[in-house]
Amino acid sequence: MKKLILFAALAVVTFSCNKVKTGDVTFWQATGSGTGITVVSLNNVSSNITSEYTSSPSCGDAGCAVFNGVEEGVYNYTASDGSNTWAGTVDVSEGCTVVELY
Repeated sequence: MKKLILFAALAVVTFSCNKVKTGDVTFWQATGSGTGITVVSLNNVSSNITSEYTSSPSCGDAGCAVFNGVEEGVYNYTASDGSNTWAGTVDVSEGCTVVELY
């Protein structure tokens, strides 16, 4: 019985160590910094910024370009509102990263 319990505990620890870690990324713009809708692309997925903020929004706020469940790592992003373009990198880790486009 003790061997079975030890084996089960070891299996739980082993499988939990192999879990892929993910994080969320929220892109936003300050009032007056864009022209209309800004399309943000991250890791071949697009999302739109449709609102502007006077201060940094919370992670996942409405009107921001939100990317959920992104595997940890460093990614390139691009964005455009038709008149302006942005490009850079974002380091995704567990939790949420908020990025201002300016």
